[in-house]
Amino acid sequence: MALESSEEGRAMMGYNSKSESPLDVEYNNNNNNAKNEKNILNEKEATVQYSSNSKGVLAQCLVTGAVLLVATGGGIPIGYSAVLLPQLSEENNSTLYVTRETGSWIASVHSLATPIGALLSGPLLDAIGRRGCLQLSVIPLCIGWLIIGLSRSVTSILVGRVICGLSVGFMAVPAQVLVGETAYPGLRGFLVVGSFASYCAGILLVYALGASFNWDIVAFYAIILPAMAFIALCLIPESPAWLIRRKKIDEAKKALLWLRGGDVQQMITEIELLDASIKADLARKPVNSSFTQKISSAISTIRDPGVWKPLIIINVFNALQLSSGTYIIVFYAVDMVKDMGDGNVDNYLAAVVTAVIRFIFSLVSCVLLLKMGRRTLGIVSAVGTSLASLILAGYLIARKGGSSVDVYVLAVCLLVYVGANTVGLLTLPGLMTGELMPLRARGIGGGCIFFTFNLLLFFMTKCFPWISGLVGTAGIFTIFGIFSLLEGIFIYLALPETKDRTLQEIEEYF
Repeated sequence: MALESSEEGRAMMGYNSKSESPLDVEYNNNNNNAKNEKNILNEKEATVQYSSNSKGVLAQCLVTGAVLLVATGGGIPIGYSAVLLPQLSEENNSTLYVTRETGSWIASVHSLATPIGALLSGPLLDAIGRRGCLQLSVIPLCIGWLIIGLSRSVTSILVGRVICGLSVGFMAVPAQVLVGETAYPGLRGFLVVGSFASYCAGILLVYALGASFNWDIVAFYAIILPAMAFIALCLIPESPAWLIRRKKIDEAKKALLWLRGGDVQQMITEIELLDASIKADLARKPVNSSFTQKISSAISTIRDPGVWKPLIIINVFNALQLSSGTYIIVFYAVDMVKDMGDGNVDNYLAAVVTAVIRFIFSLVSCVLLLKMGRRTLGIVSAVGTSLASLILAGYLIARKGGSSVDVYVLAVCLLVYVGANTVGLLTLPGLMTGELMPLRARGIGGGCIFFTFNLLLFFMTKCFPWISGLVGTAGIFTIFGIFSLLEGIFIYLALPETKDRTLQEIEEYF
């Protein structure tokens, strides 16, 4: 498995994805061999040391940069409804007019399509690779935006939103997994959460464009980033873990050597560790299984405590996160600011400011994850979100009762809410998917997580106008505050600390 010095030199000059005389590796399915592989894996876990150098860090940042372009493009359709609906709800607009009910479908149908894309990404994640999935995902995203930009009917807008939703769902799991599988454990949190900062950047970008241009022009601008992302993805390597699983050992060595800055010994150690881990997983699976057997195998995989325990933790976390308003305020930012401001503020400008705060605090989260544990950051974020929500609700109730409340006080409370929510509750779920789910179940588990998440998001987005009409804006933020507090309690009781732990060590926890 040793590399020639000339190969190391080529790796340091740049990544070359072309395989040279790939090696075939035999995988034994005997249960006794599986146990032996597990023992070897445990021994290696205890001795592996992750060293870093500037070239390796740069290489991992380049991989992350390509993923960030995808994520930024994926954030644009998430925030698009916030600028689209206010324009379409104006009766004197020159294009289309939509009612509040129709608008709720335009906002929520994206989330209805997203879990379908997430489910499709599960099997394809293992079939064509992490990078391959991301490259495939940006094509329908461009098509969806083109349809929306050319739309002159509600039906075509809905079709475009569905296609964009499918694409965003399809890219979500591969983006997190690719970064999680290529980064050092010490950098993993920083780099994985960077994709959420990019989602926030996409939301900020579409808010800013919506404040300056008509909705159809914004749709055409939105095609640029996915096109750039496709080109960037062609220049980075595939995940070494996936390459080893597909028996492409030479390609895996080249990719990992580049990702580790030419450190041959580090590459050899990690290749052996990944090889042992994957052999142990494959040894538990039947060969040449039928469709029924594959379904049975998938069910058996999910029933494994090492899979269903993190699956439940992540899904409960996501349900509480959504109930705290994390994404509701993204989809309905302009309308919510309008309800709070009583015409005293520029709604689009205020929405852009919330997006700026969200983006800034997503970057702050990246830095904090280098210093703080996941549990600590999550609890601080949940408690901060709860306090800001309840204080904001109190001010809104007081103003409704006739008390004089400065609009700037409400603005500060809203921005604190957005910042506190972003720094932990928004950014942690994707990181948890990449860290808590074991390699053997990352495809199917990630698909299940994002399916559940977006199904819940659809119902909440669709029902929000109705609930808001019942309880008002003050009632909405009271609900947000209560669920944020419950989120903090859940994190304290159920979420394990994963900072600076290898993915194998995290898997052993369950």
